[in-house]
Amino acid sequence: MPDLGERDGLWHVLEESPVGVSVSHRADGRVVFANSRFCEIIGRSREEVIGGLARDHYVDGDQLRKVIAKLKAAGRIDDEEVKFRRRDGSFFWSLLTIRPALFKGQPVNLAWIYDVSRLKETEERLALSAKVVETASEGVMITDARNAIQFVNSAFTSITEYAPEEVLGRNPNMLQSGRHDGDFYQAMWRSLASTGRWRGEVWNRRKSGEFFAEWLSIVAIRDASGAITHNIAVFSDITRRKEDEERVWRQANYDALTGLPNRSLFADRLAQAVGQGVRQGRKFALIFIDLDGFKRVNDVFGHAAGDTLLQQAAARLRRCVRSSDTVARLAGDEFTIIVQGMRRREDVAVLAQTVLDELGRDFDLDGCVAEVKASLGIAVFPDDGADGPSLLKQADEAMYRVKRRGKNAFGFAEGCHPGR
Repeated sequence: MPDLGERDGLWHVLEESPVGVSVSHRADGRVVFANSRFCEIIGRSREEVIGGLARDHYVDGDQLRKVIAKLKAAGRIDDEEVKFRRRDGSFFWSLLTIRPALFKGQPVNLAWIYDVSRLKETEERLALSAKVVETASEGVMITDARNAIQFVNSAFTSITEYAPEEVLGRNPNMLQSGRHDGDFYQAMWRSLASTGRWRGEVWNRRKSGEFFAEWLSIVAIRDASGAITHNIAVFSDITRRKEDEERVWRQANYDALTGLPNRSLFADRLAQAVGQGVRQGRKFALIFIDLDGFKRVNDVFGHAAGDTLLQQAAARLRRCVRSSDTVARLAGDEFTIIVQGMRRREDVAVLAQTVLDELGRDFDLDGCVAEVKASLGIAVFPDDGADGPSLLKQADEAMYRVKRRGKNAFGFAEGCHPGR
C-alpha cells in the first residue's frame, strides 16, 4: 500500500486531476487533503474542507451507513452513486470511488468523486419518458433508418395482438391490410422525407387477421447531418368510431326497409351524374318508377306483407341494372334508377321493359300471392333538363302520363311510349 506522504509528485497529480479527490484518516475521518476540483464540487474553500470530517459531506446518515458497510465488507468502493451536500445545502449525485492508502504511515481513504447530477437528471427524464410511452393508451412503434422495428409499447401489443418479440427487427409492412395501394404509401414516404411528418387514417390487420382502422402520426428523427435515423409512429384504434360513423352515415343515406339509397343519397348521386355529364359531355337517363296496385296489397294482406313486397321489388330492380347504375327508394312505392353511360334511347327503353317484366311477375308474400304492375317515366340529360331537380320533375310527369294512359308501361319526357 503506497504512502502518499512519501510521494510529493503524486500530490501534484492529484491536485491537477479533473476529478474531485480527497484523503481522510480512517481513524477519525478527518480530511487531510482535497484538490481544487473537490472543493469546487462541494462548494467550499480548501481551508473549510481540510481538517473537517469527510462524513459531513454526505446528504444523510443512510448514505453514510451504506458506504461504511460496503467499505467494511469489501475494503473499497467502486463507482457507487452517492448523494453529497454542498455548502449552500443543495445536494448532488456523485460517482464515488474509495481506495485504502497510507498517509505518513497512517491508514487513510483516498476518495474520487465525479458530479453526475446532470447525467442522473437525464436518466430520470428518460426513465419518466419511457414510463409515459409504455403506459400510454396509444400504440407506439419506433423504427430505424432501415425501417426495422426497434421498439413497441404495451398498447401496440393490445391493438395489433403482436408481442414485442414477434415484431422487433421486422418491417412494419407486416401489418398492412391490403386496402391501400402503392401510391398511398409512396405519398406517405414523400411527406416524411420532405416535411419530417405524416398523419392520417390507415387500415391495418391484427395478428388474428381482423382489419382495424387507426389514426396514425409519424415523425422522422434526424441526426446532426440531417439524415433520418428513426421514425416514431403513434397510433390509436379508431375502428369503433369508424363503424359508428358508417352506421350513422348509412342511417342517413339508406332506406332502412330495402337497403337502397334514400332520397338524400339519390339527390347526391343525381348531382354527381349531372356534374360528370357536364364535364365529359355524356348523356344519362333517369327512370321514375311507381308501383301500381301496391295500396291494395297493403289493404288486403297488411302492411307487413306490403313491406315484404317492397323488399322483393328492390331486389328485382337491383338485378336489372349494372353496378355503375343507382337504384333508390324515394318514398312509399316510388323508386328511381340513374342509368349511366347511355348512348341511345333505345337502350334505356330495353332496360325499362326489363323492369316492367320483372315487377310484373307475381310476388310471393309468405304464402300469399300478390300482383302489381308499374308505371315508368324517363328523362334524359341534358335533353330534358340541365340539373337534377329538372330531370326528376320531367321523369315524374312522364310517369303520371303513363298512369293516365293505362299504366304498366313506360314513357319518355317528351311523350309516352307504351312498353308492350
